[in-house]
Amino acid sequence: MKKFIAVFLVLYFIINPIATAAETKTYSQGFYTMKDLNLSENTIYKVQNNEPYVQGLLIILDSNSRVQQLIRIPSNSTENTLIPLAKDYKFIIYNNVNLTFFQ
Repeated sequence: MKKFIAVFLVLYFIINPIATAAETKTYSQGFYTMKDLNLSENTIYKVQNNEPYVQGLLIILDSNSRVQQLIRIPSNSTENTLIPLAKDYKFIIYNNVNLTFFQ
């Protein structure tokens, strides 16, 4: 019984981080910060729209509320490259879309 528990715990801690790293989070209409989206500073990300019939709009603002990037994201888009991000950037996602951010 002790062997079974030990093997189970080892497998759990090996498999669990792999499963959580593979999860992708989608974000819908709203206001977000870098922390909300779990994005890192000075990293180039890509964004895609997972909705089949709805276009979206992504607006990236700096700390002075100046637009740094505005992207119209078509439905079922594969990837749109973002500018390198700073820690104080804010994001506005407009329309009923589901956006996924990835590297």
